[in-house]
Amino acid sequence: MELDSLDHRILAQLQRDADLSNTALAGRIGLSPSACLRRVERLKKSGVIRRIVAVVDPAQVAHGLSAVVTIEFARHGAAHRQEFMARVRSEPAITQCYVVTGDVSCVVIAHVRDMDDYLALAERLFEHDDNVQAFYTHIVMQTIKHEPGIRL
Repeated sequence: MELDSLDHRILAQLQRDADLSNTALAGRIGLSPSACLRRVERLKKSGVIRRIVAVVDPAQVAHGLSAVVTIEFARHGAAHRQEFMARVRSEPAITQCYVVTGDVSCVVIAHVRDMDDYLALAERLFEHDDNVQAFYTHIVMQTIKHEPGIRL
């Protein structure tokens, strides 16, 4: 899908505040509300806008321990990772998962209540998976920047 400058302006505004009313959004980008609504619907239908969500502070909802976990797989290829990826997709504590290049195979971001909660998660996901050769946990001490938007 080809995006023009109005699409980029809509996306930039929605990334800053997805709770904007259509009328307010239209006013900020200089379109009529009906034209703005059509464009937003087109962006949703085409998959450019995957979903509208609220960004919640994990510490405010009793999930104050965040961990970045790097994982090394023993065997590579989609068939070897399918079971692991299915478990990751169904695990509520995992908010992001990336298969990556380099020294590690996969990176996950988890938000849990405390260390006991993390240890239970690690046992479920990593310790009993024959394809997980090693995993390394990095506990987040401080978040300097967390901007889920994409630069346009």
